[in-house]
Amino acid sequence: MVAAKLAGRLIGRWGLGRTAALGMLVQGAGILLFLRAGADADYVGVLLPALAVRGVGNGLSFPSLNIAAVGALPEDQQGLASGLITSAVQIGAGIGVAVLASLMATAGSGIDGYRIAFLTAGCFSLLGAALAHFGLRARTRVGEAPAPA
Repeated sequence: MVAAKLAGRLIGRWGLGRTAALGMLVQGAGILLFLRAGADADYVGVLLPALAVRGVGNGLSFPSLNIAAVGALPEDQQGLASGLITSAVQIGAGIGVAVLASLMATAGSGIDGYRIAFLTAGCFSLLGAALAHFGLRARTRVGEAPAPA
């Protein structure tokens, strides 16, 4: 919740693309921190920091991405778009888990499968950061004139 409140300030200052990119970079860093986990991993020293960093990244990126997705639509279409976003996130999460579980299974037994899955997930998050940075631009609502430069 703290990161989501910070995201609002950053969006106003940096814009949607940079804020979403920062969030995805932080999220990717949190995912990659899970690479330190092993069979005898300490929760407070290894897992909790990875979970916290990933959570901050999610809190920074989700508001930016939701605003980018619905912000340019007329108000009467924003609820429908928000529902579609939620559905897409759920479907994407299911597909992502299936792909990562398949990677884990092909890597063999032990911790190696987990490491390949976390490395893959972290790399996708970093790729998403680049796409957000270069792909998200301010848009105007449908039917409105662009703001003067």
